[in-house]
Amino acid sequence: MQKKLIAVAVGGALTAFGAAPALAQNATVNVYGTFYGEYATISNGGKAATSPDQGAFKRYDHFQNPGSEIGFRGEEKLGGGLSAWFQCNSSIDYRGSGNQNSSNAQSSSSWCTRNSALGLKGVFGNVFYGNWLTPWTRINTAGNVGSNDTGVFGNAHIIAGTSSTFGTSAPQQGAINAVSPGAYRRRQNNLLTYETPNFGGFRAMGAMTSQNFASAATAQQFKTRLWSLGAQYDNGPLFVGGAFEKHSAFYDKNPLPVATAGILPGNDRAWTLAGAYTFSNNLKLGGSYQQFKSQASFPNAAGTLGGDTKVNTWHVGIDWMISGPHGVRAGYSRANDVKGLYSQGVATPANPTGITGTPMNVRPEAGPSTAADMMQIRYVFQASKRTEFTVGASRTNNRANANYETGGSASTQYKGADSHAFAVAVRHSF
Repeated sequence: MQKKLIAVAVGGALTAFGAAPALAQNATVNVYGTFYGEYATISNGGKAATSPDQGAFKRYDHFQNPGSEIGFRGEEKLGGGLSAWFQCNSSIDYRGSGNQNSSNAQSSSSWCTRNSALGLKGVFGNVFYGNWLTPWTRINTAGNVGSNDTGVFGNAHIIAGTSSTFGTSAPQQGAINAVSPGAYRRRQNNLLTYETPNFGGFRAMGAMTSQNFASAATAQQFKTRLWSLGAQYDNGPLFVGGAFEKHSAFYDKNPLPVATAGILPGNDRAWTLAGAYTFSNNLKLGGSYQQFKSQASFPNAAGTLGGDTKVNTWHVGIDWMISGPHGVRAGYSRANDVKGLYSQGVATPANPTGITGTPMNVRPEAGPSTAADMMQIRYVFQASKRTEFTVGASRTNNRANANYETGGSASTQYKGADSHAFAVAVRHSF
């Protein structure tokens, strides 16, 4: 009721400024949000001996607020079991710096930067179009027990490449970053999603983007499309699910000039299995397993290199409210060696041009000793149903050729150097 009254008040204020008079008259519109603040000290470990950045700081501290948001949602009953609904969820930066966090810049004045859509639901299920988490992301994060998505306690960079909101503009010849291939915890722009009805806890879902950017008057433009499919069982204490996602024509797998061999649209794909179980003593266990593959490229005009670039990752964690408001969260996340024939930006026998062409750009260059793991533990104090305090530490161990950084740090991480962080955080939801 309080949220509805707030919505009416907001609508009244907007009406006073000549905007959205209908909002004030619609009591089904709710306002909700989350404020999250995290203060951390971070160490990036040692620097490379040949680094030109000898004066770079090894240890520093910073504030960030990943996941802070404010949203409006509403629904209208149309009769016959049919409803129209909308949601506009926006990132907020109450720090005043204009960025959502250091690794995922979001203007604090932008609207609908998070889960936002217009949809219809009824006995047939739910269909909606907008900026939304893919089915792959939704199932994968359900098993991410004991860990956040982003920030110091976030493991998205190790488990799923990265986590952010992504557009759908198609890359051109030689480009791979327009739609961030290799990144799988994604909130996707221009996403059409369908969800089946809930059959006793079972639900399937599918989503795709359009190819509207392929209409650009550019000969080297690709018909980029994302496909994401998932199925889950979520009933009582048990959750289990699986998902598959394909990124079609997300990059040009030909690193040579277009006149040499033409443009070659490249695909990457991934699947995930995730599960969680909550015991009667408020102990929740969960985990996930993922495999990511991307197509090989042409290193020269003579022919192709066979095989894919591949990496497997997994996570296990606990979330246990031990006694009253006191609890603990802990998790272990691991990325195995990146296997394949790519080497980013470095001339090698496998890639004599030295041109970056791998969609695994969010991970270390393929090769031995590219694995890493992340360990974290936090003490949790739930002051109320809406306010929570946490304090804890995380550590990322890189093998000799891996350079995964601490989540959310967006700092230079040298190969083989470990990183660790200590952080305190507050979360308030309304």
